[in-house]
Amino acid sequence: MLIAAALIELSLPDADSLKAKRRVVRSVVDRLRRSFNVAVSEIDDHDDIRSVCLGCVTVGSDPRYIRERLAKAIQFVDRLGLGELVSDDVVVVRLDEVEELPEEEDPVPGVWRDE
Repeated sequence: MLIAAALIELSLPDADSLKAKRRVVRSVVDRLRRSFNVAVSEIDDHDDIRSVCLGCVTVGSDPRYIRERLAKAIQFVDRLGLGELVSDDVVVVRLDEVEELPEEEDPVPGVWRDE
């Protein structure tokens, strides 16, 4: 199984509030999910009102197909015109090549969990 991941960074020069940013993020995320059937989430810059960092993931067996699929998703986001595309990157890896994190190195901070 192959995993393709894309990092999409947008600039929102016209955003004047966190609420305005959230509106753009929700719109982009919903449209990507609906149009490309991919998993997508805001992964960084949560509190920066003028910056959006999205992670987009899909799986498949043909590396060319899944890479092109995410490239088309990036072009789609750019054409929406909701923000300026600052950078993008697509990586395809085999599942057996991905290093698994040990449980004691859990990357989720304790404050995010209900402990």
